[in-house]
Amino acid sequence: MRTTALRLTLLASLACAGMLAAHAQPQWRFHLAFEDGTGARDTLWFVYDTSATMPTTPWPGPNIDYALGEGPVDVSDGAFHVYLMNAAGEFTKTVARPYSWYPYMETGLIEGINWVPPMTIRWDTSLFHAPYLPYEQGSFGTARMDGNLFYGLNNDPMLQAYNMLIDDSVVVWELWDYLFPFGVLFEPGTPDPLVVNEPTACIGVRAWPNPAKTDLWLDGTSGLMDIVISDASGRIVRNMIGHESREPIDVTGLAPGSYMLKAVSGINNLQYHAKFQKIP
Repeated sequence: MRTTALRLTLLASLACAGMLAAHAQPQWRFHLAFEDGTGARDTLWFVYDTSATMPTTPWPGPNIDYALGEGPVDVSDGAFHVYLMNAAGEFTKTVARPYSWYPYMETGLIEGINWVPPMTIRWDTSLFHAPYLPYEQGSFGTARMDGNLFYGLNNDPMLQAYNMLIDDSVVVWELWDYLFPFGVLFEPGTPDPLVVNEPTACIGVRAWPNPAKTDLWLDGTSGLMDIVISDASGRIVRNMIGHESREPIDVTGLAPGSYMLKAVSGINNLQYHAKFQKIP
């Protein structure tokens, strides 16, 4: 009789544990993948998890989430490494935060050693729209890479940083010695989704044909627009004031390569962004 009662208690406990696991918030794990000119690779991770702690609380702190990867790593072997610091001042490759912080995340300074340019940095923009995120707390309104390099080499001149919500990679060809250190910051957007006339609101649109040879059109735009076209290094190569959106954009004079286009609407001050390739 007692054995039966113990079995029933155990089964009830397991069922309860299963219900809790089913309702647990899935871990959000965002990568920033680096690859240098030799093909050497390293990765940083930014994590939201229900088990994560605040870095310096509760007293006495600091709190390091070793199970989530925030522990120290050795970067003294002469190989290529990217790293940042945890709350104890140790080199690490992971920043873990509780979901109560969402959608805020600040990495501190990211450093890189023993690398050869050019540097390619990649991430997954779809993770900014993961369906399990606690959207009742807000959403990612800003996800940017900041630093001396990204002040000039950027895909969003208004932000003066690299907007990670627009693109999923960047290649650093020029001024590579200004890349490190830099920081990554995620912040919430406006709490009112109806406010769309802010000059910093940006919308990704399709440029076609892509690749383009002579003319380029933008989907989803109307009226007069001011257009800025920048090359892969962030240098502005074309500036057009009062361009009519129904007319094609002449790209005949551009050198073959990758370009970023920003168009600001004269009607509602919205910013539109697109990437395209120019071919001979």
